Amino acid sequence: MARGAERGARLARLLARLTGICVACALVCCAAAGTARAATWWHPPQNLTWYWQLTGTPAVEPVDATDVDGFDTSSATVAAFHARGQHMICYIDVGTGEDWRPDYSSFPPSVLGSSNGWPGELWLDVRQLSVLEPIMTARFQMCREKGFDAVEPDNMDGYENNTGFPISASDQLAYDEWIAQEVHSLGMAVLQKNDPDQAASLEPYFDGALDEQCNQDAECSEYGPYLAAGKPVLNAEYEASLYPGFCAADDAAGIMGALYDTALDGLTYDPCFGPSVTTPGSPTSSASGHSGGLDRTAPRVGIGAARLELVPGGVAVKLTCPRGQSYCDGRLGLQTLLAFATGAHHRRRPLTLGSRAFRLSGGHALKLTVKLAAASLRRLRGRRSVDVVITVRARDRAGRSATTRRRVVLALGTRG
Repeated sequence: MARGAERGARLARLLARLTGICVACALVCCAAAGTARAATWWHPPQNLTWYWQLTGTPAVEPVDATDVDGFDTSSATVAAFHARGQHMICYIDVGTGEDWRPDYSSFPPSVLGSSNGWPGELWLDVRQLSVLEPIMTARFQMCREKGFDAVEPDNMDGYENNTGFPISASDQLAYDEWIAQEVHSLGMAVLQKNDPDQAASLEPYFDGALDEQCNQDAECSEYGPYLAAGKPVLNAEYEASLYPGFCAADDAAGIMGALYDTALDGLTYDPCFGPSVTTPGSPTSSASGHSGGLDRTAPRVGIGAARLELVPGGVAVKLTCPRGQSYCDGRLGLQTLLAFATGAHHRRRPLTLGSRAFRLSGGHALKLTVKLAAASLRRLRGRRSVDVVITVRARDRAGRSATTRRRVVLALGTRG
């Protein structure tokens, strides 16, 4: 009986140990599964239609993704864009300290270097990872908490600039790779910002790239590794004289190009692509499942003036409706901005000059004369010229719609 009892006790202890091991394994598996779920993120498609605005209230464009300032954009705004079926990209500066940001005091003087040319911005010493990592992690966490799907980390190319620090290419790579890994660990996608020279090295870590002026600088081909991997390359050009010429090169390469102004205030937006096939806000479009699509036949009206002149009765504007479209039908509006604030934030007050409806068939051009409001002309008295934003809202027979904006100069002469 004693031996039997002893064998039973040993068997009970063995079973208890095995049960403990199984429970521990189950806990490890659950933790691993939870980590895997937390580490999943949106993988943007290569033909990603996109819109970029960093100052002012972001416009709603018929695109797959909108890129906005992470600090200035509320979680409610992010949710509103999600409800329209769009993904949201969080602009965060990772390479400079901006003195108007609420966390600027977190940067010790030792990491602040030379000016990068923009008011209030100083290059950061990206070699000091132990200092910068907690600051940037807090910024990325803010993006996640607001509901963003991706991060656009700006100024990732300090090693190529006069930062005030001896930053090497390998220092920059180490910092950039950490950024990608940290953003991914928080469940968001991340785009490489500029730095075409290191695109081949960075592509495995990033989900796409956003470049500025790669056509003007003859650098678009450097992003070939992203295109070969099926990842999006977004290109912002700022020289109006290059539009729409650069679109042919971008289309041929598979790059998603668009014309903006350097203020990124929403006043110039001429995409080379049409709106998304899935209309934002439709039942089939959702923030989690919308994969995007490209409709190059959507109404993209051309604005044919780099400089406007007063003509008898108003201002003449030339519009073109590209071949292959049934027709372009919409409204042309003119606005000017009278107030420009100094400093990092550009506060502007629009003044409506006039508007006019139009309709023209595909492959044709039309010169419209927009009558200027007398009250607006009185407020422009004494000016020789003024910046004007031309907005064209167009649709076609298939029910597709799009907005084109262009900032131009209106010559007023010596009006008194």
